[in-house]
Amino acid sequence: MALNNIIEIFLFINPLGANSFDAEETIEAFSKERDERVKISFVPLLNFNSVKKQLLNEKAVQTSIENRNKMYTDSFNASLAFAAASMQGKKKARKFLMTLQKNIIENNNTFSKSLVLKSAQAAKLDIEMFEEDFNSDLVKTAFTKDQKLAQEMSVQDTPACVLFTRNGEEYGYRIDSIISKQLLHGLCSNNSLTSEMSEIKNKYKFQTV
Repeated sequence: MALNNIIEIFLFINPLGANSFDAEETIEAFSKERDERVKISFVPLLNFNSVKKQLLNEKAVQTSIENRNKMYTDSFNASLAFAAASMQGKKKARKFLMTLQKNIIENNNTFSKSLVLKSAQAAKLDIEMFEEDFNSDLVKTAFTKDQKLAQEMSVQDTPACVLFTRNGEEYGYRIDSIISKQLLHGLCSNNSLTSEMSEIKNKYKFQTV
């Protein structure tokens, strides 16, 4: 691939899911190994499937309405916080989210406003602007747009990745299986699909984003 090409990645995530956090780290590591410019967009996707998977991963009581409601509420608020952080730049927003996730997933902290603010400070966000944006209609609109984008790209579960390997290309690859650096490099280098890549969906045409 020519060096002036751009690789564009849309990674659909549950903002508090361990599997999504692993996928984010994979995407970030992959981007550092490419000569091309890699544009990364983390897209929170919140639905029954993502919440159910998160509860199962945490071995929670799946039938508990209280657990499901709390998980949904925490994930929704994390999505809004990420959207608010994004108002100050994609890179800062990704750092904010991954810091928040690490505090929860690896350090076993409970999702809370104080933890959100601590993560925002670690990402060097303007805290006053962040809190103002978090409570704005603009952030809620951004969250709604993310859900519509998932529908347009036929993404129903997390983590999932949509990869465009050439700048301006109408066709992209959607990865619903395990996201690995080997898989991503293979697609970007036009290599023959390995057994790991065999679960990739066929080539899809998406609307221009």
